[in-house]
Amino acid sequence: MTACLAMPLDLDTLLEGSPAYGVIDARDGVMLFRRSGHEAAFEAMAAAVLDASGDDFEVILLTDAAERCDRLFVAPLRDRDTPAPH
Repeated sequence: MTACLAMPLDLDTLLEGSPAYGVIDARDGVMLFRRSGHEAAFEAMAAAVLDASGDDFEVILLTDAAERCDRLFVAPLRDRDTPAPH
């Protein structure tokens, strides 16, 4: 497990990427994608992100043809006090 996963998840740090995954801006969130050769590190990070999701952001796991998680879609949740855009 990487050092960043030993402490509480920091979304800003997560969005910087790492050798195990890259980050692509997407509509309403970001896509984290696994880099080849870093499968175990990506799976550990994905589990930590999934466990940390809730009030601040939502996570959707996406899999490849072999049913392995190879991407995560991370969508920040709007503050409930903030009105929806018109």
